[in-house]
Formats: sequence, structure tokens, C-alpha cells
Amino acid sequence: MRILVIRLSSIGDIILTQSVVADLRDLFPEAEIYFLCKPEYQALPELFGLDLKIIPYSRSFSWHIGLLKQSFDLVIDLHNKFSTWMIRHLVRSHKKAVYHKQHKLRRRIVKGDHSISIESTVRLYYSALETLFPDKFNSTSPIRYPVLYPELITSKMEITPRIYPERKFVALFPGAAHNTKIWQIENWEKLIEDCHNEYEFRIYGNQSDYELTRNLGADYNDIKNLCGKLNLQQLTAELNVCDAIISGDTGPMHLAAALNKPQIAIFGGTHPRLGFAPLNDKAIILSADLECQPCSLHGKKKCPKGTFECMKLITPEMVETKLKELLEHI
Repeated sequence: MRILVIRLSSIGDIILTQSVVADLRDLFPEAEIYFLCKPEYQALPELFGLDLKIIPYSRSFSWHIGLLKQSFDLVIDLHNKFSTWMIRHLVRSHKKAVYHKQHKLRRRIVKGDHSISIESTVRLYYSALETLFPDKFNSTSPIRYPVLYPELITSKMEITPRIYPERKFVALFPGAAHNTKIWQIENWEKLIEDCHNEYEFRIYGNQSDYELTRNLGADYNDIKNLCGKLNLQQLTAELNVCDAIISGDTGPMHLAAALNKPQIAIFGGTHPRLGFAPLNDKAIILSADLECQPCSLHGKKKCPKGTFECMKLITPEMVETKLKELLEHI
């Protein structure tokens, strides 16, 4: 049996598909399961621990024509956009399913309906399995938390040497793709100022995050800024040995959760009600829970009210307190 699972991007969204793929593997232990994603993210499904075959996505015409030669017994689209619509219509299969994004429900939440919420994006992904296997999955079935198995690759990765191995190692992710997801840089500065003698901090993110954080921790020679310096495999290896992770509502937040790391997730312009909360028993979520939250589904360039109160109400002292709570049991 050949099964194709489609999710092109991004970090968090691909990680959250692990639950569905794991259930597929349980249902069909002998099947060949193919995972189609963009090449820059293929390190993630390689960590699912599910013996997958990865198909790197390409926008080229020849690549799409090549899909006409492909046939699968089952195709599951966990992205549901035009490019994946094209893919699933080009490949041959008798059974195809698409997950339901719940656009209308999420729009109601963004418009201020606080009476409703989405349990998790993972629950929405399971809607594809409910369509295909209604006798095994339904809207009340328990969902499994996504899990990554870094030991599949970390033995080959070189970890940045520790400076203070006797201290707790805390990974910081100050950046985000949208400004309303970013806890103000002065808050990160205050957090580092107050705690740099207690923890070993490292700053992570992509190259664009480096522009945001280039001066963060610059007063301290022992704080390393690794933004833009690591690929996904290297980043996973680093996080696998850290003691706690602090981030906003970003892909690394879900990476921390799938590694089952103690974490603090800071929500501003978005909100856990949209289904993006980390699935991790070791997670602490900080959100001001204002009437105007969430103001968007994925974040905006600026606060619609011009106040950014949702992030300003989350103080460095609050984060410091929660960090101590997380680490006191380790």
C-alpha cells in the first residue's frame, strides 16, 4: 500500500502533522508512506520516527508533470491550498481526503466571539482521517501529541559548546514572522539583565531574527546569538539538550513541544483559542486575554489599536517567575 501525505510548510504546521501520520502508521504498519513538503523543511518528517519516504516539493512544470506518473492508494492533503489541490488532482488515487481548516470558525474568533475555541490544529488535521475512517476516528476521539525523535539525527550533529555547564540552559526565540507576535525587545533585554548570572542563555532564530536581536545580550560576553547560523537539524540538536525554551507563537514553539521540553509560550496578537497552543504538558502559556485578542489569525505588521497592550501586559518579571517554576523540578 502506498500513502501520500501532503503538507508543504512551515515548521510548526509540519510538526503538528506527526500525530496523524503516526496514526496512519499504526493503521497500516506495512505501508509505504510518502511525505511531501518543501525541501527546506524535510528534516522535520525525517524526525517523525515513522519510516517515511520524503518527496521534496518543486514549483517547476516538469516536477508537476512527473506527478502524473505517480499513483497512491490514499492521498491526504493536510495543507488545503491551491498548490496542494493541484498536486492531489495530478496524482492517481482512488481515495483522497482534505483537512477542514475551519476558516469561518476562526474568523468568528478573530472578530471577537469568545464563546468558541478550537482545541488544536491537530484536531483539524484529524478531520481528514474522520472522512476516510469514520469507524475509527471522530470529533471526540482523543488526539495524540506530536513527537519528534531527535536521536535519529542528533548523534551526527555538533552542539555549540556550553560556557557554564553547571547552569540551566535556556533557549530564547525573540523573533517571529509578524510584529504582533513579538514580545518587545526591551523585555527580552530586561529578562537577560535580571537572570544572566543564573542561567546560560542562547538566542536562536533565522537570519531576519538576527536583525532584531543583533544587540540583544551584547553587554555580556557569555550570551551566544545563533540566529541564522543553524539549519533545522542543528537547531533540533541544540534544543534537545536545553533545559527550557521561551518563545512567542512560532514554529520553534511547536518544536519545543514536540521535544517535550519545559517551555514558556508568549501570545500577543494571536491566541490559543485559534488552535495554535503548544501540545505539551510542560508548557506555560502567557496571554493577557484581552477582549481584542486575537486581532488576526497569524499576526499582523502592527497593532490595530496602536497600543500593543497584549504584549506590554506580559512583563519580564512574569516570565522570570514562570521560568523559575518550570526549572525548579528539573
